Amino acid sequence: MKLTSLHFLRALGAIFIVVSHSHGVIRKRFETLGFDAHFWQIEQGYTKVFGAIGVDLFLVLSGFFAFYTTWNRKQVAFDFLKKRLIRIYPIWWVGLICLLVLSIVPGASAQYSGYQVINSFLLNPIYIDGDIKPILEIGWTLHYIVFYYLAITFLIYMKLKSLDILKVLTALFACLSILGVLIDTTVPIVEVVTNSRTLAFALGGWLAFLVIEKPTKWTAWYTSLILLVSSSLILTFVFVPEWRLNAPTILSRSSIACLIILLFVFHPTLRALKFHKIFNLCGDASYSIYLFHMFPLMIASGLWKRGILLPPSFLPPFMTWFILIFLGVLSGVIAYQLFEKPIFTYLRNKFIKKS
Repeated sequence: MKLTSLHFLRALGAIFIVVSHSHGVIRKRFETLGFDAHFWQIEQGYTKVFGAIGVDLFLVLSGFFAFYTTWNRKQVAFDFLKKRLIRIYPIWWVGLICLLVLSIVPGASAQYSGYQVINSFLLNPIYIDGDIKPILEIGWTLHYIVFYYLAITFLIYMKLKSLDILKVLTALFACLSILGVLIDTTVPIVEVVTNSRTLAFALGGWLAFLVIEKPTKWTAWYTSLILLVSSSLILTFVFVPEWRLNAPTILSRSSIACLIILLFVFHPTLRALKFHKIFNLCGDASYSIYLFHMFPLMIASGLWKRGILLPPSFLPPFMTWFILIFLGVLSGVIAYQLFEKPIFTYLRNKFIKKS
């Protein structure tokens, strides 16, 4: 089954995250910008839902493609891991280097210790300012993705079949999530592996199982049910702050992401849609958009803090927001063309065996 619709969802997930973070920059500088409307002064459920769904689309799709592209194929554990690490680390290192260059520009306020830099390059979870994150904060999700790939690699090494790997992985993540509720720890790596967010990867794996092993004839009833449930979850997320802040990820964000993916995978019209080439490009560049969209936002925030390049008074606030979104997406596309695509192509051709 050709899944071009999921390529579109990769693009959509990346853009959703840029939408959310762009609003966050305006919210941080609303006084300097003179944006006195309530919408720009606090974190809104309306904008937060974009970022939340965007992140979980990435996590669930990571779980999906790891199984969809390897289902019941003969695999070598090291080859699987090597391909995934080549996909993640090199462009991540480029992003970190760009951040470090920005940090030494005169007037920059960011300072990083050698300990923080080394652990960020390795994607080893550590505490920075009270949160588990690398110095390029957007990379916090990569802690979970690396753990996920390491777990699959070990199970491939144990010579398990795809369905058995999925079952063991689901049971492992469920047990670790329960353990995370029962224990109180401040050890970063333990907090990562016992976070219920890991179940998003298992959900993605089961979606791949459905697509490959349980294809179904889609009916209007399925569409109505998915739209009803997903709409209810989204509205709850937007309008009930307690749920947004405290609900387990698997019951809110990941569930919404799964329902959206189900719709785009099985609905005949959505599955067969031809998306504009801009979305194809953004789908290819989705990882770079995710990593690099923060750079124009950080630069804009720093300039506005100093009263430089403030948007003119005649420009509506929503237009300022749109410009930030555009610059964030554009920076990711440029990084993809300049760095990610050539680096990954070179490393894949050099180190990955052709099958």
